[in-house]
Amino acid sequence: MSSSFHLPHDIKEQLEELSTCEVSDALIKLGISTGGFLPHLNIYSPKDHENVKLVGRVFTVRLVEQEKPDSSQLNGPKAEQHFVDVAPEGSVILISPDFVSGAACWGGLMSTAAKNKKIKGVVILGGCRDLIEHRKLNFPIFAQFHSTLGIKSFLRQSEYNISLSIPIRSTVNKHEQNIINQDGEEKKTLIDSGDILIGDIDGVVIIPFSKINQVIKIAKECKDIDENIRKDLELGKGVKETMKKWRGT
Repeated sequence: MSSSFHLPHDIKEQLEELSTCEVSDALIKLGISTGGFLPHLNIYSPKDHENVKLVGRVFTVRLVEQEKPDSSQLNGPKAEQHFVDVAPEGSVILISPDFVSGAACWGGLMSTAAKNKKIKGVVILGGCRDLIEHRKLNFPIFAQFHSTLGIKSFLRQSEYNISLSIPIRSTVNKHEQNIINQDGEEKKTLIDSGDILIGDIDGVVIIPFSKINQVIKIAKECKDIDENIRKDLELGKGVKETMKKWRGT
């Protein structure tokens, strides 16, 4: 594994000019049905949400449920090192727990260590805590919820730098259910360590590293079209005629 996950400067600059919505639209056009979307994530740090733009290559982490003291079976492999210690400089840590409890997967001490290692931020498909500490550090945190509970009694690290498959879920009548595609299969966002993550006020999106140039090209084209649509709408032109003129629909 490379000691650094830094993106080429020109790629990073171009991605920072694009929104997660524009990137998702480009991924849909390239046949990725989820648009690279990771569901139910909120920005918890920094406090100024509107100006948050997290861009970097992903370092994946899997957590599992902590075994009971009398258990002789493990819920997954045991990692020899802490994932923050091995995460490459310039990466974005993405934490995916198999078992989602009310506990946090990330706290203020981890942000201190990660920022010192020049890690760009963390995305947690679970909970975080110590919000004041993260915000004082100005360290980017996306998570599904926040909590007062620590990780130790509930979860442990298992594997890192692995591929992940994240189901896209919706909430119906207060119950979550996975979204099914036309082939009867669950819609999932597939993630390989080293893929590119973009996070902003609208959410978090994963771009397969092999598709980055295509995504940038298509997203820029769509952005230009949308700007032309906006200008016509500001002149009072109708939505239907404007969409047909610029998008052909």
